[in-house]
Amino acid sequence: MPQPSIQLKKYLCTPLPTLREQYPPGTGGTGPRAEWPQGTLKGVQVIDGFVDGVREYIDQLPTDPVAPHPAHKYPKFVQAITTVPQTLRSPSDLQKCLSTLPLAAVSTVLTALEVDQKAVPAVPVAQALDSAGYESDGGEESETHAQTVKDDKTKAWHWRYNKSPLGSGEFLLVQEGTQEVKLVVRTINSSAFTPADWAEFVVTGKYHYVTKNKASWYWSRTWGACNRLKCKYWILTDWQRWSFGCFDDALEHGWVSPVMAYDAVEPSVLQTIFYWAKTSMGQTPFQSSKKNLLGTTELFPANPARRVSVSGRSPEMNAAATLRAASGSHVKVANESDIEESDAE
Repeated sequence: MPQPSIQLKKYLCTPLPTLREQYPPGTGGTGPRAEWPQGTLKGVQVIDGFVDGVREYIDQLPTDPVAPHPAHKYPKFVQAITTVPQTLRSPSDLQKCLSTLPLAAVSTVLTALEVDQKAVPAVPVAQALDSAGYESDGGEESETHAQTVKDDKTKAWHWRYNKSPLGSGEFLLVQEGTQEVKLVVRTINSSAFTPADWAEFVVTGKYHYVTKNKASWYWSRTWGACNRLKCKYWILTDWQRWSFGCFDDALEHGWVSPVMAYDAVEPSVLQTIFYWAKTSMGQTPFQSSKKNLLGTTELFPANPARRVSVSGRSPEMNAAATLRAASGSHVKVANESDIEESDAE
């Protein structure tokens, strides 16, 4: 049975579900950080008016319901959430949640907009009821790679899972029939990258590489991923927090959005991923203009090893865990190199 058409603005406004975190102590790489002689990054800046730009673009989406590609149906969130881990304990848990929910939703919308809507049988929105008789959100069970249906005209968009040379997982936005990467989604372990680190990451000023500052280090890793993949646009997330960014053609200047919470609305994370994907294709009004960074405050001071402990622990339990680690009877406290699966690109 054909899937019902969907009003895209309504579908994409759905906030992401709440997921608990319970990363084990010591998660992340512990190796020394290498020098970065190949780095060309000279400046970074926060994107002014980013949220307003997303809202304005989403407001211009088609108001008429859009039918999906027959082989790339909209994920049904109520069903999809039952198939993913409800507690994040590892990078693979996070990647499963990303591919099943927000990324699958965005790629199916991108593909639906490539379809000739006149050639798709219309299914009235009023008939969109699920098997239990409740009104459906229009989606189906999660699909990141759909079955093959002969369609010589539509080139589907999908997220290709990839591993960096040292094993970090990432998702690459590509279109069927090409190898060009438009956008890369990279994950970070929230137990090793704290809110204070995020605050140091989303800044404006001259960039300099500091091995003992996580924000500086992760800017270098993001640069390395874009340089390796030959793409300019990226997303960084630990699920709870999302940031959207890009580089100029020479990879000398970087832009970054303010941090967005997973449950944000107007715009939602889904709407913003969709907007940033369209931006990577050159299909939004977004313009990246450089600021004069002369006289700006020096960024990225060396800082102690900040770390978020396992969720649910009280301060007293955290203190006790630190004492056990110091005595050698427990997992050692992570050092400043602990970012995620590996500390080099």
